[in-house]
Formats: sequence, C-alpha cells, structure tokens
Amino acid sequence: MVTRLLRLEPFWVVGVAIFVLLPGRLTPAAWQPFVVAALFVGWLLRWLATRRLLPPAPLHVALGVLLLWLPVNIWAAVDPATAWQAAGYLLLGVAGYGAAIAWAPLQQRPQLLAWLLVAFAAMLAVAGPLLPTPAATWPLIGPLQQAAAPITARLGESINPNILAGALVVLLPLVVALAVGAPAAPPQISGWLRGLLWLLAGLIVAVVALAASRGALLGVGTGLLIVIAWRWPRLGWVTPVIVAAGVGASIWLAPATWLDQLGSGGAVGGMDERIEIWSRALYALQDFSFTGVGLGAFNQVIPLLYPYFLIAPTVDIPHAHNLVLQVGVDLGVPGLIAWLAILLTVFAQLANVLQRRARDLASTLAAGVTGGLVAMLTHGMLDAPLWGTKLAFAPWLLFALAVLLGAQQVRQTRAS
Repeated sequence: MVTRLLRLEPFWVVGVAIFVLLPGRLTPAAWQPFVVAALFVGWLLRWLATRRLLPPAPLHVALGVLLLWLPVNIWAAVDPATAWQAAGYLLLGVAGYGAAIAWAPLQQRPQLLAWLLVAFAAMLAVAGPLLPTPAATWPLIGPLQQAAAPITARLGESINPNILAGALVVLLPLVVALAVGAPAAPPQISGWLRGLLWLLAGLIVAVVALAASRGALLGVGTGLLIVIAWRWPRLGWVTPVIVAAGVGASIWLAPATWLDQLGSGGAVGGMDERIEIWSRALYALQDFSFTGVGLGAFNQVIPLLYPYFLIAPTVDIPHAHNLVLQVGVDLGVPGLIAWLAILLTVFAQLANVLQRRARDLASTLAAGVTGGLVAMLTHGMLDAPLWGTKLAFAPWLLFALAVLLGAQQVRQTRAS
C-alpha cells in the first residue's frame, strides 16, 4: 500500500505546490507551516517502507545540514509569516528534488525530467511575459499584456521580469544542449524536434533580452559557452578568448560606463548602488554569521541596521543582489557552507558523467545542466532571482537531474 502511494509522490508535490506558491490565497496565511510540511509526506512514507528518507546520493549529507539548520533561520527572522513564505519556496525545491530522484520512471529514464524542464521553460517563455508586471518593463509586449489582461486578472498574480529571466537563463543551456545534440545522440531527437528546440531557444533569448537584465544576458553567454565547449571542444577553446578580449576592450575603452550599465537594473541604478548593497550584506553576514538575519528579512533588517546612503529610503531592496551573499545573509555561515557543498557535489556528479566523452544522451543532459548552473552562478554575481522567490525550485530540479544521471552511470558501470 505504501509503495503504491509513493508512486504518486511527484503528483502530490505538484498539488501542494499550488498552495505553497500562493501563500494566504487558497489557505489562511497561518496555515503555511502545515502546508510546507505537507510537501514531505512522501519522505515519511518512504521512511516507513524502506527506513530511508531518500535514495542514497553524495549530496545528502550537506542537504541534511541545510534542512536541520533551517529552523534556526526561521526562528531568527523578524516576521515569521514572511520567513515561512520564503522557506516554502526553498523547501518546495527540496521536496521536488526528493520526489524526482525517488520516482522509479525517472530513475530508469532521467531524460523524462529533462523534457519536463524543457516544457516548463516553454511555458514560462510563452505565458510569463503576458502576466501583469510591477512596472512597464516589457515595452514591446505591452499590447499583448493588455489583450491577455481579462484572463490574467483572474489569477491575481504579477511577474517580475528579472525573476522570470533568471529561471529561463538556467533552463536555456539544457534546451540548447538537446538542440545541438551530438553524433551519438539517440535517433528519437529528430530533425523536427531539434527545430522546435531551436525555436524555443530563440524565444527564451528574446524574452531575456526584453527583460533588460544585463546579469541575465551575461548568464546566457556563460551558460551557452559551456554547451559550445562540450559540443565543439576546439571551438570551445577559442570562444572564451574572443569573449574575454571583447569584455577587456569594453572595460578599457569605457570602464565607468560599462560597469554602470552592467550594474543597473530593477531598483538598482548603477554599480555604485549595487556595491553599497553588497557592503551592507557583508556587514550583516559578519554580525549575524551564526543565524543569519532570517529568511526573507533582508529588506526589513538591512535598512534599519545598515542604512543606505546612495539609495532612497522609499526604494525597497528585497535581497543582496548577489546569490552567494543572499544565501549567507539568510542562512548564516553554516547554511551557506551546506549550500555551497551541495553545489560542489552536483558539479562533481556532472563532471563524472562528462568525463566519459561518450557524446550520448546522458552527456548531452549533463552538459545542459552544467551550463544552466554556471549561468545561475554568473547571473548570481549581480542578482539573486532564484533564491527566496516563487521560481526558486528550478535549480533543485537540475540538481535532481544531475543525481539521476550520476546514479544511472553507476548502474551502467556495475553492469559492465
């Protein structure tokens, strides 16, 4: 009976995700801790059936530390309701990761998860820009938004273009990796399917460009470089040199203008303001190194304890505009170390798959996941769109794909 229920775990997580992503809308806000806890019903059932919360994987020690430390970060927050909302976004990703690596169909065919991510990217690229935005940041899509307003008004949700671009940047390398394929790629990636993938990749780039997020565009470039280096190794050595020369020339010819353009975006007007935000985040990380300031409390704590000089008090700065700093400010040094350990372990899993140089579907997916995570970290130097937001679960699904590919490689090695 328990085993049959576990087959439904991914569908259960998706169903509960609706309540997690719409806190206070479908259920009272006070119920949020119980809604978040409901994400892990499958973990409890798995423990009863197998005495394991999750199938074995190298990153689970670090994941355990992160989860055990999270109650401290929630306790440290100024506003418990906001903290549970941010925790829900993070734990939705963790629950999705667990459901994916434990589901038998995905264990046997990890590529199914890759195609689900591609479908999710297509949905975001098509539907995301049609949702209302907090500001007029989609100038060319304004008429389409107005046409879709009667439908989207029923949802009552808006979309932050920078967050949408952050999610698409992470998924784009996977789409491109499947599109370019490899000589040994299986025949099911047919010509018409590759054409659709290229069309989707072009649409994603257009949406990211219209979002006017320079950090996201930088992430697009680095993520695609990873895929290029995997698919065409010789070209991969030349391309970074050309890019580095172009960036170096831009900095040398107009350093101030280049940095201001790169640092501007959203509520931040330029690199000076962004550096000020980073300095405040570093102060907070030093003063609250053990507990962090609490999940979702950045815009409540930082202006109060470390006032800005270049940014007006009326401007809301919701995060540190740097992914690593934001994780540290939210979780403290222990949580930051655990999060970095998860990332390093995932990259090690991907490196093991890529080092075979087999040019098969597994290496194709590994290249796409590697490019996506590199793009996330590159964009994360200037922003933190996939932490503490509704799309924060996306990287965890890439983590799951990496773990599934690594486990598949281990099984194939033992079988041979």
